[in-house]
Amino acid sequence: MSVQQARDWLERRLKIVGVPEEVSDTALLLLSELATNQVLHAPAPGHDKGRGDYFVRVFFFPDRLRVEVQDVAGRAFEFHVPAPDSDSEHGRGLFLVNALASRWGRFESGRGPGMFFELHWGR
Repeated sequence: MSVQQARDWLERRLKIVGVPEEVSDTALLLLSELATNQVLHAPAPGHDKGRGDYFVRVFFFPDRLRVEVQDVAGRAFEFHVPAPDSDSEHGRGLFLVNALASRWGRFESGRGPGMFFELHWGR
């Protein structure tokens, strides 16, 4: 799945559920960041680094949503939140996730590890 396909998929679901527009925009941005990290940093089969295939899940609650990005083969990749370099065109993804998500991090499941973010609204 490409990052754009993942965004399109999530955008359709956000509209169906009626998530507020500002929250939807943030969710699409944060999904782009996690999906891009997966593509760029998850190990590909038989390679040290490479394009990682992944899937996306979204869970809706009355005043929040949770989006998960997980490698299809259950492979993990290392992540950290670097201080953004003002001259760099890259390296700000997890900084944005950290700044904009209500909650985010790594999770473990029967399919292996993944990354998630949550956004809250209302109340």
